[in-house]
Amino acid sequence: MKNNVAIETGIFSRTILYQFLALALYEPAENLFEILENDNPDRLTAAGKEFLGPKGEKLMDSILEALRGKGEEQKDLLLDLKVEYNRLFVGPMPPVCPPYESYYDENLPKEGLGTLMGPTSEAMANALDNEGLELTLDYAELPDHMAIELEFMYYLLSKANAGEQDEELYLQKANAFLREHLSQWLPKFGAMVSQESHHPFYRGIGLLLEATVNADLEVLMRQ
Repeated sequence: MKNNVAIETGIFSRTILYQFLALALYEPAENLFEILENDNPDRLTAAGKEFLGPKGEKLMDSILEALRGKGEEQKDLLLDLKVEYNRLFVGPMPPVCPPYESYYDENLPKEGLGTLMGPTSEAMANALDNEGLELTLDYAELPDHMAIELEFMYYLLSKANAGEQDEELYLQKANAFLREHLSQWLPKFGAMVSQESHHPFYRGIGLLLEATVNADLEVLMRQ
């Protein structure tokens, strides 16, 4: 029997949304469209509706619509996504939206504000290590990168939804990670991405990120 907390938080929809957001905020891969097709777009829309209501359904539909295309259209779209991803999050010019929790850490002394490799980077490295997880990207990345944190939240929720004996423990870990990390910066970051992006896909992802983390936090605060 599922515990009441898991039921109240719509844990399966939470899991799907965080998995999708992690995928969307890694560098666009050549197999992006194949992955999304295999993930079942209807399931994504249903998760958006269940967790965020009608606005979530509409938002997910608009995000998926921004990715529709076939053949050469997909190649052009993937190139556009890569260009916009680099402009927003990578460089070579200073990124419009730096994608690291440490950059937004307001608990740092004044001289440390807006810097990388702070306490949140160390905390994320320790969290991954405690779960026996390693970064397996084909490129170097800091542990408090937006997509890594979102994928870690997906990992915790999937463990909480696995029907195993320790599912309550992992739900508690997911809620603590939401409270201590994600809620501290991702709503603000999502709003920034939606405002700064020139591409409808990333505008939608920014709005979805902001809405998902805020809704998740609201549920947690009511418990």
